[in-house]
Amino acid sequence: MKSILALDLGTKTGWAIERDGKIESGTWVLATPKEIAAWGRDRKRRTDDPRIHRLCSNLDILGHFDLVIYEDVLFSTTTFAVQLWASLRASVWLCARKNIIECLPVGSLKKFATGRGSADKADMEIALKKYHPNLWTKGIGDDTVDALWLLIFAKQNLCR
Repeated sequence: MKSILALDLGTKTGWAIERDGKIESGTWVLATPKEIAAWGRDRKRRTDDPRIHRLCSNLDILGHFDLVIYEDVLFSTTTFAVQLWASLRASVWLCARKNIIECLPVGSLKKFATGRGSADKADMEIALKKYHPNLWTKGIGDDTVDALWLLIFAKQNLCR
């Protein structure tokens, strides 16, 4: 595979891209807390959440990939969070539909990265720094760390 896009979906979406052997990564902030509060007052979170449009715009800008992989969140504590995760996931399906799409459960990603399915964010970053120092940079966000681990997983397990 020539190109892989890895996504850690959320209001802050971590992303990592490999195209022709070159890796880039970062985080898209799909909304600020102030925007989310305003959208709640206007009922946009329930009818037309702008985070979905922003995610799709970012995916459109990136173009085609041979493989898109995202972290699959299976549980959440609030109804709003469940609805957001489902909407973000559906957006990936719709906006990246010309690509091969895969997902990896959170616990499986943590186990792959650290050897423990219950690893926390700090453990994930420590493991990235230890095993892939060329991908780690000081101040990297946990969303980007997860996206990089998804990319590493895809390269090792899905790109044969």
